[in-house]
Amino acid sequence: MGEPTEYKKTLFDRHGAAAADILRAWGYGLMVFGVTMGAISFAMTAGGASPTLTQWLEALGISALLGAATGGFGLLIARGAGNGWKHVMVDGSTTPYEEQYSREQSLVMRGQIDDALASFEAILQGNPGAVRPRVRAAELYAREKGNHVRAAQLLTEVQHIEAAGTGDFVYATHRLVDLYTGPLNEPGRAMVELRRLIERLPGTPAADQAREALATLKARHPV
Repeated sequence: MGEPTEYKKTLFDRHGAAAADILRAWGYGLMVFGVTMGAISFAMTAGGASPTLTQWLEALGISALLGAATGGFGLLIARGAGNGWKHVMVDGSTTPYEEQYSREQSLVMRGQIDDALASFEAILQGNPGAVRPRVRAAELYAREKGNHVRAAQLLTEVQHIEAAGTGDFVYATHRLVDLYTGPLNEPGRAMVELRRLIERLPGTPAADQAREALATLKARHPV
């Protein structure tokens, strides 16, 4: 396995969810700059006379000023809205911005699957309660390496993480059932997983679906 190449942090790595606001705000600024410059240019040339260099520089300065002001104002509004959203959603009772694992994604996009998995494994060693990297690593192992045993191990770990949400538990269970009824060929263990889901989430649509899947499995694999 080769040494992972040095990863250069992107705007999203440095600013998280706020990066989208930054790009959007300055996109508006550039748009205003272009429109203003075009309008002034049209006005200066409409009479047939050629504008002087000074006039062009003045037009450029005015357009740049308006563009920068628009971008700054847009960013100020976006940050204000973001802070309000954070106060309601984060400071209340939900989770903060979630790591996107851009480095690992970039390695996958370049075909460096082994390096991406090595990076995920290093993250997991220091974060026994991390859900997202376990799910992503499990999917990589199953899809790209055919290592369904390791994928199942990671998904099982997700099921036992106390901080994991209900959606994480349901997703991990469904993927385990897929592995046990597919490449691992262990329908008995798939039935165990479905029963566990039914017991943990009684009376929910997820439990109803699990009950139907369990009945189908029993019919296909009678004891």
